[in-house]
Amino acid sequence: MDNIIEIQKLDFTIDTRKILHDINLSIRQGEFVGLIGPNGAGKTTLLKCINGINPAEGLVRIKGRHIKTYGDKELAREVALMHQNTSIGFPFSALDIVLMGRYPYLGRFKRESGEDHKIARSNMSYTNTQGLENSPITQMSGGERQRVLFAKTLTQETGIVLLDEPTASLDITYQEQIFKYSAELTSLGITVVAAIHDLKIAARYCTRLVLLDNGAIAADGKPEEVLTSENISRVYGVNALVYRNRITGLLDIYINRFSPHKKSGRAHVIGGGGSATAVLRALYEQGYTVTAGVFFHGDSDIGSAEVFGVKYLAEKPFCEISEELQSENVYNIKNSELTILCNMPFGFQNMGNLQAALNAKKLVIIEDEKPEVRDYTEGKALELYNRLKRTAAAVIPSARLHEVL
Repeated sequence: MDNIIEIQKLDFTIDTRKILHDINLSIRQGEFVGLIGPNGAGKTTLLKCINGINPAEGLVRIKGRHIKTYGDKELAREVALMHQNTSIGFPFSALDIVLMGRYPYLGRFKRESGEDHKIARSNMSYTNTQGLENSPITQMSGGERQRVLFAKTLTQETGIVLLDEPTASLDITYQEQIFKYSAELTSLGITVVAAIHDLKIAARYCTRLVLLDNGAIAADGKPEEVLTSENISRVYGVNALVYRNRITGLLDIYINRFSPHKKSGRAHVIGGGGSATAVLRALYEQGYTVTAGVFFHGDSDIGSAEVFGVKYLAEKPFCEISEELQSENVYNIKNSELTILCNMPFGFQNMGNLQAALNAKKLVIIEDEKPEVRDYTEGKALELYNRLKRTAAAVIPSARLHEVL
């Protein structure tokens, strides 16, 4: 595909403050490009430079032509921008607002034709705003106003659509809808460039992401190339983990909103059946070096261990723990200052985990349910569990785990 937008050595300065610097970016026809980055990174400013609103130093080409060679209406037939600020003071009807998208095609003093009305109403139907046709824009909710303005943008019928935080006022249903519409536009050969706040939505719908940081491009590529733990942590200043969600198959992000001091301690977690997930997260947030197991393949605790970067041991399902894995399990426990036995079910296959726990330097047992209801070994596991309770440093419900970390 040909480049429809070309940007070279773009700088933009307000007073003495440089907002964008040395932006080099080529965008092909039919791409769905998401501009991401923290507030103040330059996303909106870059969109306005592409649209010609912000006169910048450097080169911006639209369809091979320098943007400065376009007249206002001529450029408006090529590029449409939906602004982030949706406030409108005059009570225009929704239809009047949407018809404003036809202004690049109207001659001086010329009114909208029947064809213009047909295009406008078609886009209102597409964005589910046809019921608002005669409603004043000033009496609409933020979400309704946002969808009407999106219909106006589509009514402009351009090959390039720029969206500045297009779902800022929308509930989750219409958030998904706006991005589905945008993806459909790109399938028709229309290029969409959107400033996006929600990284998960950006990863789901965009074919390409451009990460901005302090007015410069920090990363550019496919979503999985740009949305990395390293990039997000560095640019957003948060402790982030990026992983592929096992249920949806999509990129997902876990943000540790705490600010843990890295602990020097090592912890080992014994769990299964989903019992270890909250424990693994708590240890990760506290900065422990964590090992876990022995889990069984297919256990949801394995997915949690992978998200938090925990080294774990796993056995084939419906098998007893092998001598090799048991030896590794005991080794990890002996080399950990803290071992946590989760509120897990007990079967003959995982009896080895209870036996391995006897080697713990400091054992904490999580007990949210009575062990009797979790024992499927006719009392054999319960006998070993009660022995562990007598040596444990603490037996607590999961809600009190923070007290021992």
